[in-house]
Amino acid sequence: MTEKTCEENRRASEAPLIPACDIAFDIDGVVADTYRSFVALAERDYGIRIRYDEITEYDFWKVLDIDEDKTHAIIRMLLEQPVEVGIRPVRGARDVLGRLLQTGPVRFVTARPDPDSILRWMTEVLGMPGPDGIVLEATGDHERKASFLLREEVKYFVEDRLETCYLLHDASIIPIVFDQPWNRKANTFRRVMDWGEIAALIDWPDGLGVDPGIGIED
Repeated sequence: MTEKTCEENRRASEAPLIPACDIAFDIDGVVADTYRSFVALAERDYGIRIRYDEITEYDFWKVLDIDEDKTHAIIRMLLEQPVEVGIRPVRGARDVLGRLLQTGPVRFVTARPDPDSILRWMTEVLGMPGPDGIVLEATGDHERKASFLLREEVKYFVEDRLETCYLLHDASIIPIVFDQPWNRKANTFRRVMDWGEIAALIDWPDGLGVDPGIGIED
């Protein structure tokens, strides 16, 4: 931890920079490149070819011509075996989150029903420390994210599901939309295109900042 307290960092931060202690993250579609794995599994296991940019709805089965049983089978693998099916981190996530860990625990909230499989993915694939180094909440429901964030006094949340962003906004939590094909409907929320842009929003302690001019490593 740095010598400054979270509250001191809040007071010192100049808008629009965000103190590291004030931000938390969704996992699938933000940290974990889960939808690309869905596309890969659909082709590998069922011969179904899907272009990533065709996923224009979060509930993708509404817009894709794919059998419901096959969809559920793939989703079950992604939920239960994220390590085994080869979900990769979103480019830049490992680097930025590693820097954030040097400021204190990093908080993640997922609508997954169980934290165990994704925690194993975060430690084995993403390189995060175990449960003593991060805060991971699995709500099982998108609508329960806001209540956890309020308890944790989180002010900003990076999220890919647009409907959840509206729920957060109604709870006075500031959503930051992580750009994906399924969240490009008109809205007024701040949008980031990649983890380099997330890094640029954070009020980094001296020596931890990410130079947006050099890019973000995988």
